[in-house]
Amino acid sequence: MSRSGQVTLVVSVDAEEDAWAPTRERATVENVRELTRLSAFLHGLGMRATYFVTYQVALQPWAADILGEVRARWGDEVGAHLHPWNTPPLDDPFLPHNTVLKNLPGALQRAKLEHLTALLTQAVGARPRCFRAGRFGLGVETVTALRQCGYTVDSSVTPYYDWQPFDNGPSFVGAPFGPYYLREQGDVRMPAPSGAVVEVPISSAYNRRPFSVWNRLYEWTDSARLRRLRVRGLLSRTGVLKRILLGPERASVAEMLRLSRLLIEEGVEHLHLFLHSSSLLPGLTPYAPSGAAVERLYAAVARYVEALAKMTPLRFGTVPEVAGTLMPVGGAD
Repeated sequence: MSRSGQVTLVVSVDAEEDAWAPTRERATVENVRELTRLSAFLHGLGMRATYFVTYQVALQPWAADILGEVRARWGDEVGAHLHPWNTPPLDDPFLPHNTVLKNLPGALQRAKLEHLTALLTQAVGARPRCFRAGRFGLGVETVTALRQCGYTVDSSVTPYYDWQPFDNGPSFVGAPFGPYYLREQGDVRMPAPSGAVVEVPISSAYNRRPFSVWNRLYEWTDSARLRRLRVRGLLSRTGVLKRILLGPERASVAEMLRLSRLLIEEGVEHLHLFLHSSSLLPGLTPYAPSGAAVERLYAAVARYVEALAKMTPLRFGTVPEVAGTLMPVGGAD
């Protein structure tokens, strides 16, 4: 159980373009109009959102106005979300490998982050202090760029998810579940004793403990022979072994509650629920193909929060507030 006996629930939203797949074509961001409804809904549950906002969203004055409104009205947090494929400078060829931030040269990562930071600061009237890499593409050079650009909080890590098969993304197998200091020149899964940037992971793990043991089985199912037999899919569909990312897009309410209970048993003091803004408008993502599916996402969040409050003493916070439980006021040494 958590040391304090109380768990903080965080909800973060990637506020991004309508297009689900990376593209450098003209970006539309109509889904951002739905953030007003989402913020009001979350406020009714006692929650405040942390919105990680892309360059293409911040470019639109009307979208910036919505972000300013939810900040002023409900106290939501606005952070930076970097999609490298359409954030200037566009000096990198548009290739799948380059849609993952960590695969770009360090100087280019920093240049893109500087452009995004400047635009967001102008758009919402406040400098962002928290960050999430598009496609969870956090790497060693990214941590350095974050420090150089004045960020104190990252939220790109998804414990027990290995994104390497997807265009050489990062592996977060073995990363902590709770906040930790990021190593600037080392494995982003390994906590540093202190540092300038705090990681606040998204809650994710397996539906069974001990997680490390079940992870070995999960990785074993990735052999060529077992892939042909689709063993991993069978284990997931039957509930024998399933990897769960805390959020209504990928997981059912029952799965989210099971993951939450297991993580609380591990001693976590925060749970971090995640979704995409594009799932708030029908037909933009695989998770919300219809209006009814969008309503189910809202209903799932409400049922989850209600049931979680019966499971454990609960409070609510933003991503930077959770980071602040580790980082002293004024920053780390």
